[in-house]
Amino acid sequence: MSQQMVPQQAQQAYNTEPETLRNLMVNYIPTTVDELQLRQLFDRFGPIESVKIVCDRDTRQSRGYGFVKFQAATSAQQAIAELNGFNILNKRLKVALAATGNQRQRHNGNANPAANMNMYYGSNFNGYQAPNPYTQQQMLAMQQQYMMQAAQHQPR
Repeated sequence: MSQQMVPQQAQQAYNTEPETLRNLMVNYIPTTVDELQLRQLFDRFGPIESVKIVCDRDTRQSRGYGFVKFQAATSAQQAIAELNGFNILNKRLKVALAATGNQRQRHNGNANPAANMNMYYGSNFNGYQAPNPYTQQQMLAMQQQYMMQAAQHQPR
């Protein structure tokens, strides 16, 4: 009886983690890949709660993206680390945490692309803060130089 209690307790522990940390959006899925194949690709990272490939309503053909929800956030993080950029049938998967409704709403109303990247990935993505080799003044000078060159090459 205690052997049966352990999986149930583990299941309950997984479900206490927020869905936002367990639900992944997978982009650039080849249209020939089905939900079973997607599940098989991700199941090595841990127990999966659900897999969904989004299809066109009329044609029922894959739209090239879907969702994988793990039972544990650690499984989701490991899948992101190992499968983001993974090549499958001449496509490179993009795997990230799925945006919640609030994040999508903020993204659509935000004109600053850098802020949008920070919203989805954070300024310290995956535990790594990329160094900025340029000062703000150097970036501004490069930007001004580029704008001057672009203006000179415009057709008149």
